[in-house]
Amino acid sequence: MRADAVQQHRRSVGEFDRSLRGQQPAQDHARHQRFGSAHPPLLRVGNAGVLTLAALSSLIVPASASGAARADSTPPVRPALLPGAGATRGEAYLAVPAQEPLNGIASAAAAGCLSRPRQCPQLLAGAAVTALGGALVGGWLGYQAGHRAARDECNTRFAGLPAADSQVQTPETADGLPAPMRFTPADLDPAHSPCDSLYDHVNARWHATATRPDDQSRWDVPAMLQDRSLALQRRLAEQAARLELPTPAERIVADLWTTGMNQHRINAEGISPLRDELAAIDGLQSPAQIEAHLHALTAAGINPVFGFGVDRDMDARDTQIAYAFQGGLGMPDRSYYLTDDYVEAALGYRAHVAHVLRLAGDAPADAERQADAVLALERRFANASTPWEELNANLTHYYHPVSLAEADALTPGFRWSALFQSLGVAPPDRFSLPTPGFHQEVAAALTTEDPATWRAYLRFHTLDSASPFLGDDFVRAHHAFHARTLQGQDAMPPRWKQVLAAIERVAGEAISELYVPVAFPAETREAVNALVEQITAALKRRLQVVPWMDPDTRATALRKADRLRTRIGHPERWPDWSGLHTESCGYLRNLRRATAFVQRRELARLGAPVDPSTWRMTAQTVDGYYDMLEEEPYIALSAALLQPPYFDIGAGPAFNYGAIGVVIGHELSHAFSAESSQFGIDGGLQGWWSDADHQRYAALSARLAAQFDQQQVDGVAINGQLTASENMADLGGLSIALDALLHVTDNQTDPVPDRLGIVRDFFVGGAVTHRRLHAAQRLRQDAETDVHAFGAPRANVGPANLPAYAQAFNCTPGTPMTRTDAERVVYL
Repeated sequence: MRADAVQQHRRSVGEFDRSLRGQQPAQDHARHQRFGSAHPPLLRVGNAGVLTLAALSSLIVPASASGAARADSTPPVRPALLPGAGATRGEAYLAVPAQEPLNGIASAAAAGCLSRPRQCPQLLAGAAVTALGGALVGGWLGYQAGHRAARDECNTRFAGLPAADSQVQTPETADGLPAPMRFTPADLDPAHSPCDSLYDHVNARWHATATRPDDQSRWDVPAMLQDRSLALQRRLAEQAARLELPTPAERIVADLWTTGMNQHRINAEGISPLRDELAAIDGLQSPAQIEAHLHALTAAGINPVFGFGVDRDMDARDTQIAYAFQGGLGMPDRSYYLTDDYVEAALGYRAHVAHVLRLAGDAPADAERQADAVLALERRFANASTPWEELNANLTHYYHPVSLAEADALTPGFRWSALFQSLGVAPPDRFSLPTPGFHQEVAAALTTEDPATWRAYLRFHTLDSASPFLGDDFVRAHHAFHARTLQGQDAMPPRWKQVLAAIERVAGEAISELYVPVAFPAETREAVNALVEQITAALKRRLQVVPWMDPDTRATALRKADRLRTRIGHPERWPDWSGLHTESCGYLRNLRRATAFVQRRELARLGAPVDPSTWRMTAQTVDGYYDMLEEEPYIALSAALLQPPYFDIGAGPAFNYGAIGVVIGHELSHAFSAESSQFGIDGGLQGWWSDADHQRYAALSARLAAQFDQQQVDGVAINGQLTASENMADLGGLSIALDALLHVTDNQTDPVPDRLGIVRDFFVGGAVTHRRLHAAQRLRQDAETDVHAFGAPRANVGPANLPAYAQAFNCTPGTPMTRTDAERVVYL
């Protein structure tokens, strides 16, 4: 199941299937060289560099002298993207890096000569100087002229088309962003007793007035914050597109934004950006050819059959290995293919497959036949897939190390040794092949299915994955099934949100580099750091008295707590984008180049030491996670998450501890869960619980799961087992954050006796963060696949297990929010 580009729920790093794959949309692989990131030289002249230098040697000295003069001069002043952004940005971007191969530099310059003959001397002089190391001037002259030539050629090709849609944002508020959500006392509804439902007491009035936007299938606090983040990202992208001297990150964002917003050109191109890919698929006639094609798709990062990523070796902490994950499905989960509950969705999917193939020009009868073949093959994959609940229950299911010889023997129809060879990386000693039954079925299907079935499958998935980036008919078709049918999202998001979602998926870290300076003030980091320190101290206090841990386990837990680190807001270093070359036209082509570039960067990590500074999310994504695999395990909180109502620097401590404090406590609690019990204090694959610890924890988890099994949202039951790990973390987070709050407010005056007012505000602040509206389809899908509970059950069940809640709200025994000592679950 592919990850949502705007993932709105906090995810544990244990969800490998989401963190290591599904981050990129489709990309061009028809002409890839090894990893798919390189494109053919504009002019195929093998000795172009030598010819350039020989022909223009007389120009090199003057150009170099001019370059020296310019290098010493004051660089042009660039406008700040937003107030406060200018001071944080570095030097101007040199469009041709010093390491650019001579052949590529000369080819670009020679191509510019063909399209702009009058500027040929400038082009070739720039290329020559670059070749001699004068990149500061020569590279700039050569590339700028060549880039202008490419833009002119792009404009000529599409002359006569209407201008691109407006890319200037109309401010909605004083700062041009959606207003942040803040709790007010008027939100409380006295008609709903907090002893019956905390969620209704805090959120019923909001429910009565709030509406779900037509372009959202789920409208909750993370979605609202993401909307605010997107509005800011839009301003950043618009301003990046107007810069004359962009940095590498700004240039990637600008080109993706500009090409993505130009629907007229995208419509005019039709499916021509896919022509080579579809032709390659049409030529697949044998299992060997299909296998080689899957290798190419993996290299390009768009293999629809299985995911492929790189992460720490769970049992060898100093290196990284590849992980291959089950995939292959066009619907969200195997149950959509195998149970009667989703017959309607399956029929809708079949119709969608046929419709997309007809849009691509296939005859109606051929499209219907191919749709049957696609569903039959995917049903075969679904039968061989491991259920999501099983994978989620145990992280080690993702770790199944095998040698290449063992893997080849396991899947005789698919050669993993040939895959690694095609990726251009050294053959690894081992890699992880989780869910081997799925991979065996894929290998068998390669030899037993008619190649026509595979052609239909690959043809459809190539079109479907690219549909959001093609013409309007394809965009509408993709939305009609994936968003409306499956999730109940009535309207398509506006074009600007679609483009930003695409940028997030292929170059999210590039826009992070623009986002952080204007969205994350230093005082926020300082305030959250102080809050984290208090909550970590509360965790250590509570670990000393946890009743379900043996003494040795408790001692190890305390040492582990000492090693926990927190990353707040964003990474300390940004990736280098200077090797990725995008253009001013060709939206899908730009997206595929970016995806292939990221895939190549991912593959370069194979066998390399671990970079401890790497993050698993972008700063502009409303998210947080716990990484149990690091040598010093850590929790991470994104800049976009640290906004009201999760964190409000002007609010009282009770509300912040009840909101972001519980989130922090939640992530810290993951360090002491059944999943984390498999990993030692240094992140290595080493159990540190006794059998008795496991039994006691399992009993607590089962009791809490039973409480959630009794909960419903609009008639749909919550799956307590699917959500068990996250529910335990929620309960731990509540306990830890409340302990910390009471500790820091010990000397504060509260008009309510026994500080019950502070405790009430704590629980109210947490309940606000669980506000949610949803379409019926999205509700059902989340209940089946989301490892988090949501809405009223998530807001109510945890607090009801804390005696402090009933005391604060004066709830009498027998009310729904009051549990007896025998019923309560005490975790941390």
